[in-house]
Amino acid sequence: MRRHRFRSLFAVVTMVVLTLVTAPLRGSADSSRLDDPDPATIPLPVLDDDDPAKAVVARVTFNSRTQATVDRTSVSLQRAHTHIGDPPILKLSLRDVDGQVIDRMNAWSPLWAYSHGDRERMDIKQSGSGSFIVPFSPALSTMTITDTALNKDVVTVDVKPAIRTFCVSHPSDPDCLESDLSVDAVEPRAPLFAVLGKPVTVTVASTVANAGPDGPTDAQVERTVAAGTGVTVAPSAPETTEVALAVGTPRRLEKTYTVTCTQPGARTLDFTSAVAPKRASVIDPQEANNRRTTRLTLDCAVPVTLNIQPGSTENPVNLNGSTLPVAALTTRAGEYGNPLAFDATTIDAASLHFGSPSVLLLGGGVPEIHGRIHPEDSLEPDEVTRDRDLDAVLHFRPRSETLTATDTSGCVLGRFTGPGGPLSFYGCDKVTIIP
Repeated sequence: MRRHRFRSLFAVVTMVVLTLVTAPLRGSADSSRLDDPDPATIPLPVLDDDDPAKAVVARVTFNSRTQATVDRTSVSLQRAHTHIGDPPILKLSLRDVDGQVIDRMNAWSPLWAYSHGDRERMDIKQSGSGSFIVPFSPALSTMTITDTALNKDVVTVDVKPAIRTFCVSHPSDPDCLESDLSVDAVEPRAPLFAVLGKPVTVTVASTVANAGPDGPTDAQVERTVAAGTGVTVAPSAPETTEVALAVGTPRRLEKTYTVTCTQPGARTLDFTSAVAPKRASVIDPQEANNRRTTRLTLDCAVPVTLNIQPGSTENPVNLNGSTLPVAALTTRAGEYGNPLAFDATTIDAASLHFGSPSVLLLGGGVPEIHGRIHPEDSLEPDEVTRDRDLDAVLHFRPRSETLTATDTSGCVLGRFTGPGGPLSFYGCDKVTIIP
């Protein structure tokens, strides 16, 4: 903007100099004196017809002093006229994408007009249209027009589409850059399963890159998540992160989510990452690779009640000992705090695994040694009561890779037949490890 104003002032000075050249000189003058140069020795300015300066033009219609609509915006290949000397009727505030002010200037209002009658005077019209022409800047994002006297913003003009259109049409313009941004990967990491009503943490890593040719480029990466039925996720709102992407140097961004199953079965979450240049003057020639979505399918297990070593309150476990009996109890909805009913006699014995919580979450554990369940009315957790329904007694042979000396819980993960088909179940009971 300063360069533009200096050139405009230079034009004014030039006209004054030309006038002085045609006037008669009063005596001789020493052209070497800097404070009193001989106008005849000052060379005429050379006009640059290839001046690369540009202007942003916004056509705005005012419906009143405080209401206006934007008709169109464009970029002109001609330099903007100077605003020096414009009266402070309107104030133009030019801002970048971060909302920082690039420049401020006064402007004439299309509502203010001179009328000629018995005398010349200035009136304010009810409505009118006008063009606001300001210097081009590759960082320019918005132009806010403010009524100075009322101290009220009239309209904010989004000039990014006009700058983008210009740069697409003029890729060789020095103010326009080209960066092929991309989302190369979206990788969610989640536990093997989640238990109904128990939150789990899912971490999503997004890899974004810039293949050039220009860089580094300030980019905005937006990450969103869409949860299917039967599962909730927090945070659920989109998140935008700003990164500087150097050519050939990918960036990896991680974000964690808290996921909670509200219904059993396979539940889905779609994680999406999208990247775009922050400035409208940066053009991405291949936008097809700017967005990527990865679907995560989470197994939501039904919580159940176990009784390890029925008849014992301590549940001793010898890691090198003999078979460990574990009763999976048939329960009603709400019994022992379980949200859903569970029929232990429908357990698929081939799906069973026993181990510590951490081992089972990683896909480990030992199988049922007989390959089948043993239906019987087992003791309840009080080690006294039998409720006269059929439970499933299971048998495992613990080893050191499934339980350690510091573990206090033993758990079972498996599949059973629910009302709507096969589902996973998960349950734990306390254990006392015997050295």
